Amino acid sequence: FTAPSTVVLMGSNPAKTAPRTLADEIRAWDDATLRGLLADRPDLATPTPVDTTQLTSRACTRASVGRVLDRVDRLTLTVVEALAALPEPIAAADVAALTGSPRDVVEATLTRLRDLALLWGDDTDLRLVRAVHEVIGPHPAGLGPWLSQALVSHAPGRVAQLAEDLGIDAGGDKLTLCERISAHLSDEATMRRLIEDAGEDAAGVLHRLTWGTPTGRLEGASRRVSLDTASTPVEQLLARGLLVALDTRNVVLPREVGLHLRGHRLTSEPVHEPPPFDGPVADRDLVDRAAAGAAFEFVRRVEVLLETWGTHPPSVLRGGGLSVRDLRSAASLLGVDTATAALHVEVAREAGLLEEADGEVDDEWLPTDAFDLWLSRSFGQRWLVLAEAWLGTQRALGLVGRRDDRDRLVNALAPDLERPLAPQTRRLVLQTLASAEPGQRCTPESVVARVAWLRPRRGSLRDDLVRWTLEEAAALGCVGLAALSTHGAALVRGADGSGGQDADVLLEPLLPQTVDHVLLQADLTAVAPGPLETALARDLALCAEVESRGGATVYRFTEASVRSALDAGWTASDVHEFVAQRSRTPVPQPLTYLVDDVARRHGQLRVGLAETYLRCDDEVLVREILADPVAASLRLRRVAPTVLVTDMPVDLVLSRLRESGRAPVAESSDGSVTTTGLTHRRTRPPRARRRRAHDVLTPRSRDLDESVAAIRAGDRAAQARPESGPGVLGRSASAAALAQLRDAAEAGTTVWLAYVDRDGGHTERLVDPLRIEGGWLTAYDHRADDTRTFAVHRISTVAATE
Repeated sequence: FTAPSTVVLMGSNPAKTAPRTLADEIRAWDDATLRGLLADRPDLATPTPVDTTQLTSRACTRASVGRVLDRVDRLTLTVVEALAALPEPIAAADVAALTGSPRDVVEATLTRLRDLALLWGDDTDLRLVRAVHEVIGPHPAGLGPWLSQALVSHAPGRVAQLAEDLGIDAGGDKLTLCERISAHLSDEATMRRLIEDAGEDAAGVLHRLTWGTPTGRLEGASRRVSLDTASTPVEQLLARGLLVALDTRNVVLPREVGLHLRGHRLTSEPVHEPPPFDGPVADRDLVDRAAAGAAFEFVRRVEVLLETWGTHPPSVLRGGGLSVRDLRSAASLLGVDTATAALHVEVAREAGLLEEADGEVDDEWLPTDAFDLWLSRSFGQRWLVLAEAWLGTQRALGLVGRRDDRDRLVNALAPDLERPLAPQTRRLVLQTLASAEPGQRCTPESVVARVAWLRPRRGSLRDDLVRWTLEEAAALGCVGLAALSTHGAALVRGADGSGGQDADVLLEPLLPQTVDHVLLQADLTAVAPGPLETALARDLALCAEVESRGGATVYRFTEASVRSALDAGWTASDVHEFVAQRSRTPVPQPLTYLVDDVARRHGQLRVGLAETYLRCDDEVLVREILADPVAASLRLRRVAPTVLVTDMPVDLVLSRLRESGRAPVAESSDGSVTTTGLTHRRTRPPRARRRRAHDVLTPRSRDLDESVAAIRAGDRAAQARPESGPGVLGRSASAAALAQLRDAAEAGTTVWLAYVDRDGGHTERLVDPLRIEGGWLTAYDHRADDTRTFAVHRISTVAATE
């Protein structure tokens, strides 16, 4: 929800007479207001309610109310807490005075709460839905219970002594006496005098309980004290009713005292305006170019990572995820830290480009078939796939590399990283940045403060998610120079369905164009003056090593890199032809010599099966190998002037000889050379797609219209239904009783119940209905003096009390 200062309010049609219940008020709304309620609270529309009574019942459940309050801002929540702290009926003027906000802002917020079905009644008789009190808790805004409630519930034995100490007439019943004491302490002059008489130390105790929790611990709190026997500061407060003992070890600050100490304000600071952003305003074009550069690098690094893992895939841990060693290798490959490498890996998997596959020995992480399709798209489209996957994932990516509750390291790609709050927070952070002035550079602290104002009921993970989102958005290229980019704002609009130009279309002109050539230099390096075409980059990586990355990527030709191309099946002429065609500069002579020299020695030594044999036409080279210490490790023995054999496997012999600086090749049983061409392996994406944030059902405009029409039809059918009687269609007794109980719960009235117990006996109960959920009625039973639950299907009759 947006701040009340910018929201377009939908006023309800005023009824000619004051509504008796929330259902009556909703029934009097126009279709536009009812449609707005279903749009703001989509859980009420699924499945479609049969009538307004059922709609109201859903709207008054604790779970539904909790979801709404989790999405309101600080101002709205403060108004709700003020409504919960004041006794009913409540006047709008009292709410404005208690919140310290302008009257027009408070009235707009009250209208918004009415439209959300959390509040009903006119401005002089406001009533909160009972479930709101349950969600807010017993201490709204950190205020304790009213003094009369605390005395009746927790310290009834102290009432007479307290009245005597305060000089109040002790006549009447206990409840009346408690109300007299509460009225006595509500007088400002009396309150100031009592606090002054208690002493400075006692006043210090009160101020420590003023803000925050109103309860404190005290051993022996329930002992009897009076003004004559009070000695400690806490006893002075107990004797004057400024504190009330809850039990033997806890005391509470009454609400009257708390409001007096707060100056009759719920908060110490204004809440009607969000915290401002700090930081200078940067040039919008500069922000977009910086963000586009980060977006390009992110896409390029994902491509490099998956190309590498397609030939050398890492293994999957037993418990799932990627090992720390493999993550560090990925970070070294990409030239980033491990946290940023984890972001690339996680986003690639969320985009469907990386998945777990069954390997020959262990499961492996492999690119999927979708990776090749992704490579065929433009850079802007590739970025959009990754950005949308990041924005919608429920995985809290910032948890990677941290310790969990059991002090275990959290690995990348590990399960159990889902947090439902993550996608909501990401979207909210980008929306928050979009609300700032274009080019506004926002510090993390200011964004954390703004999001905390927008969603005050979120837990401690909220602030961490905000900081992680800012770091991830900068790495992805949604944010540049700490300001939201143009294509980043378009990404948010696309996710919200508000339309506008696509993010990839806005990003594409800012990205560097791919090039189809390199610049060869005499020092055996090749400079790529821009991003290379995918095919060129893949071939160049086969015969050269990346030396440095940046605006221009530098590749270096080495003996090992040229030998890897020859091992893959290239010939010396293939390498010469490739570098000559792809270079805009003449091929330097040192590179030609390097390729020819490596090719001359390549394959001179052959390795086959004996278990393994080595053969070479050069007897000098054979004697040289036997004299090398590597021969001892390979257990080589000479069986002919040009043939050596060993019991070691072929792959091990090949690797050991290459480590010693030689260039052997493997041969098959017929004597032909066996090349070790790189195999770009792929796997299929999972059949069951992982759940994303946008998979949550949101009613479409057509569905909302149909729901409103169905509710109206249900109301007309209920009005036209004949009265119950012999041979006449009517509601069952349980259905009629359920509707009457809902009305009593909303109105806070007392009713009689005819209840059938487990033994089939009929009993009558005088109760105050509190809520109805899951087929159970929770109500205060006057006869038992306790809150009880009753099975709804066992209630036969409900009757109002006189």
